[in-house]
Amino acid sequence: MSPRPRSSESAVIRATLDLIAEHGVTAVTVDAVADRSGVSRPTIYRRWGSRDSLIRAAYARMLRSLVEMDTGSVRGDLLALLRQLVAYLNRVRVFPSLMEAAARDPELAAMSEQAERRTRAIYERVLRRGVERGELPAGVDVLLFTELVVSPFVYRRVVSRDEIDPASIEPVVDAVLAAFGRIPARPRQQDVHTV
Repeated sequence: MSPRPRSSESAVIRATLDLIAEHGVTAVTVDAVADRSGVSRPTIYRRWGSRDSLIRAAYARMLRSLVEMDTGSVRGDLLALLRQLVAYLNRVRVFPSLMEAAARDPELAAMSEQAERRTRAIYERVLRRGVERGELPAGVDVLLFTELVVSPFVYRRVVSRDEIDPASIEPVVDAVLAAFGRIPARPRQQDVHTV
């Protein structure tokens, strides 16, 4: 592919994402994208075929997989994953609008669900390693743990629409790890002293 078409494609996707970020998905029309990107309507229709296909292509471009790493501890792994998540959420201004659109569009919803499954699998592997190393109890609820550690950041970005302070990552990880830490053995009755 020559540099010109690739540059036109990037300009169209960028214009689509900018329009979604500024005005929501309903503001995206092929005319508006053509005006914003400087790429002609016929070129856009030839490449994407319809407004909906263009929105889905922009959404697919926005979805990024986390890079999984093994730092040697469950805490280190979680910090690494959440730093990526927070940087992504702070950078991608269209995230709230596209989440709203995915609630109404089955194809966007399917794309979102697939990305969520990939992300959940990464967290599951991290937590399983934590169990194997004795950092977490064997019966840890992986889904609940993942929801608790990720939700504060998605809430801040999607519901509050606030920029996320990366300094908030460590306190969240530490609080969730404390809640799910190794379950201490219960003291035997004769070890319990009453005053």
